[in-house]
Amino acid sequence: MVGVVARFPEAVFLRRPDNSGFGFFFQNEADFNSAIDSFTAPILRSFAGEPVPGQPEPADHLKNAIATLLGQAFDHSYSPDLGAEGISRAAAAFVRQIFAREVPRVVVVERRENRLSARPAIEFMKHPGHPLVTVIDGAQHGGEAHFFTSAEHYAKVAQSAPSQSCWLPQIVYRLYLQTPSVMLGHPMRGTSPADNKVAFRGLSFGLPAPLVERS
Repeated sequence: MVGVVARFPEAVFLRRPDNSGFGFFFQNEADFNSAIDSFTAPILRSFAGEPVPGQPEPADHLKNAIATLLGQAFDHSYSPDLGAEGISRAAAAFVRQIFAREVPRVVVVERRENRLSARPAIEFMKHPGHPLVTVIDGAQHGGEAHFFTSAEHYAKVAQSAPSQSCWLPQIVYRLYLQTPSVMLGHPMRGTSPADNKVAFRGLSFGLPAPLVERS
């Protein structure tokens, strides 16, 4: 199998217990580091100069800021103005805190008993032939995700009626017989509703994972 660790994560998933969440994607190490810096630099800059008695250490303040924002993402209480792009930066900073040097190529951020954790997500590199997650890849670093625990779970969701909050699995299921573990759909708005389309791509992480259309 292709190496499971690298200098940056290709995918970071924030997975809620109800199998909703986010998928974030980074093109290279510089892209990952840029996401981290865009979150951490303003916070650490506020601590420049002489220490203020009674104030938390910069590293502790940074941890609290990451935990607060990711907690809001889990609780659906983040500001709509922040969007997936803003959450991706906090997720990148959290992954860097957990994995100081070599980073898993795929990481899952979870919350259990009110504690955040990040773990290698090797399951997404095994490609069972159906999506383990579909992601609306609308922003630069990703978007909202739906996770599936089995082929049966995926088929059940995909054969249900589409809704405003869950429509991508239905389209993927209708079009593709076999897919990589990660399927991304990018909405493309036309001049009229009839012109609206979705562009697809699958992530294989350099491993065999055919994308087969239904006949």
